Amino acid sequence: HTSDAKTPCVYIDDRKAAHEIGEHIISAGHERIAFLSGDKHHQSTGERLEGFITALREHNIKSDKKLIIEGEYSFQSGVEGAKKLLAMKNPPTAIFACNDEIAAGALFAARLMGKSVPDDVAIAGFEDSPFSRQTWPKLTTAAQPMDQVAKQAASLLIKHIISARRREKEPVQHHYFEPQLIVRESTQHDA
Repeated sequence: HTSDAKTPCVYIDDRKAAHEIGEHIISAGHERIAFLSGDKHHQSTGERLEGFITALREHNIKSDKKLIIEGEYSFQSGVEGAKKLLAMKNPPTAIFACNDEIAAGALFAARLMGKSVPDDVAIAGFEDSPFSRQTWPKLTTAAQPMDQVAKQAASLLIKHIISARRREKEPVQHHYFEPQLIVRESTQHDA
């Protein structure tokens, strides 16, 4: 994310949160970790992948291009990507999905293939959407405080409009949010 925007912006530190999810998965003993990508044109997709790869690199785990599956932000994409991964001769022991909807699809695919989560494959998502709480087991994820983000964005916009109408030269404000890691049963027993 860049902070040189000429208008007020609210940023979410996707990279740092993805790094934390990667750290959590690695600390649980996983080294063969896959990444199910969202749409390539979304900035968040690239940032989440970068955070994940940084975590791998910091633990001297080589990222395997075969374990990074391109997709889109959908349940079906998670199903298809996880089926490919879990059918490999040497499948991953953990999957980090770019969002909770993809992760829910991966969880569904794992179940279809007779895999136990988290015993055979750990699965984590991102965003703390309803998908993360409605699956069984519940998904480890990164919570984005969307209510706070929306309030902050509205507040910055209102201030910007008022200062523009008054022809005041106010400094452009930016606000950053860091999603918080929420560990649940999809990556660890008794989470």
